[in-house]
Amino acid sequence: MDIENATNDEIERELLDRESAIARSRAEQMVLLREVDRRQTPTAAGCASLGEWVCSRLDVAPETARDLVATARRLEELPDVEDAVAAGVIGFDRAVAVGRFGGRDDTGDLTDLDGYDVAGIRRLAAKRRRMSRIDEEMAFNDRYLVVEPNLDESQWRLNGRLPGFAGRIVVDALDAKAGMFPSESGSVRVSRAARAADALWAISLDTLCGGDGVSIEDPRSVLTVFVDANEAAASNGRAGVTIEGGPRVGEAAIEAILCDGVVEVTARASDGTPLAMGRRSRVIPPRLRRFVLDRDGAACTISGCTSRYRLQVHHITRWVDGGRTDLGNLTTVCWFHHQVAIHGRGFRIDPESPPQRRRLLHPPIHGPPWLDQARAEGTVINEKPRF
Repeated sequence: MDIENATNDEIERELLDRESAIARSRAEQMVLLREVDRRQTPTAAGCASLGEWVCSRLDVAPETARDLVATARRLEELPDVEDAVAAGVIGFDRAVAVGRFGGRDDTGDLTDLDGYDVAGIRRLAAKRRRMSRIDEEMAFNDRYLVVEPNLDESQWRLNGRLPGFAGRIVVDALDAKAGMFPSESGSVRVSRAARAADALWAISLDTLCGGDGVSIEDPRSVLTVFVDANEAAASNGRAGVTIEGGPRVGEAAIEAILCDGVVEVTARASDGTPLAMGRRSRVIPPRLRRFVLDRDGAACTISGCTSRYRLQVHHITRWVDGGRTDLGNLTTVCWFHHQVAIHGRGFRIDPESPPQRRRLLHPPIHGPPWLDQARAEGTVINEKPRF
């Protein structure tokens, strides 16, 4: 085909012809696989299953092997569907979906599926699926949760599988907790996925700190922060730090740590030798914290917020910027506005806003690291304005 001069209809027709050829090839593969299964070839080759043998010999993904094997077995009882695949009338993916649907009892006439796309057939099959005791046991035994940090633990990835009833409980719990948090942070929309992540974080905090999440003073452990003195000197104090037994963190995490609990800072040389040890310090004394919470009515002071979830006391002018730890510079905020909006997204509290209707200031727009450093050093020349 002369692709450059072909019409859209001709290109579409060619794609359909190619898909039809793939379906015919898959039909031939399924016939061969049934013969391989009959001869017990995988067992002779030391494989645990036909699917494992297909993965190894055909070099395909496990899910492709699973679909090939399962469909080859199911279509043996659905000759009309297999004939349609062999003739290239329907594609392999549709055959897989129809095979799953046709493998269930009380499914009705398969010709009714002509009005559904592949996704629709899958939904219909799932809706009519009957869970046997063996199915339930397999789903339960296959449960797992894997939490994988990257090399410096600055990000974590979660992956897992739960049986149906447990998955529904987890989803309902996350939805209930996420419903406690606003869907907007300033003028920024917080996605459903991000709110689910915040909910999991908050539920974990509830487990560690105890209570129902409305306590006004969370217990805090001592956090030991290690600063690499050589690295900090080379980068004018901008180097990241690490928490004892934990991840490498940056300025935002350190600000959050400095708002809460007891902090112990230790400097160390490149060989790990301690150079200096700072004294332990609680940034906001417990008595002052309780006074601020009482003054603010034990409620978040951000305008429009009604949350009382894990209330925390925050410096209006940041402690790291010289803000004083006194009544005039402290205010009460909920966990979401403190951890997500302020320390997570970089919003600041407007010091000119009323004490019981605090407004959030938008975070600054950052440029590339070299530009931010040049601005700080006053060496920016002919910088174009950004809109």
